[in-house]
Amino acid sequence: MALLGLTGPASIDQIKRAYRALAQRLHPDKNHGDETARARFVRVSEAYRILVRAARIAAQGGRVGVCAACGQFDAVGLGLDGSYLCNRCILQPGGGRLLPMPVLVVAKCFGTMLLMALTIFLLFKALHAPDPWLISAWAAAATLAGLCSLAALAFTCLRVVHCMTDQERSIIRDYRRTEARHRTWLRARHHAGPPSAP
Repeated sequence: MALLGLTGPASIDQIKRAYRALAQRLHPDKNHGDETARARFVRVSEAYRILVRAARIAAQGGRVGVCAACGQFDAVGLGLDGSYLCNRCILQPGGGRLLPMPVLVVAKCFGTMLLMALTIFLLFKALHAPDPWLISAWAAAATLAGLCSLAALAFTCLRVVHCMTDQERSIIRDYRRTEARHRTWLRARHHAGPPSAP
């Protein structure tokens, strides 16, 4: 907001007008290679993109703010730890927010998910069965499928925790390292001031 010279809540039209005025003044073609003007133009353009996106999210009833994990200004939601997180961080496996494991491990739960879907289908059939005997049969089948899904989930969890291959452990370690580097880079980029003039 400060980079675009805006104070208080601003509409998308106000953000666009402020950006156009600054862009005409700071555009590299108008400043003949002035590095300070070019750097400011880049920062103003990034601020413009962030603000327009935030204004659209707010207009649709979403919440915008600064992510507690990466420091980016974006759409945020309440994480399980009580802090506000952007969509990328709230689903981040390494952070243990909503997904406790990387996609590779979550894929191993596919059988459990199928059994749960079957349980829901069987319950639906039981609710809509015309005959009391059919209701009992569908309900019994749903109970059996539900118990099988719980057993499959327990088996998958134990296998994931205790029986991971070295390659899977390596992939998870690499994934977490990459995510940590990315978060560090985002924080540094967010907290970096304007580039100093040569």
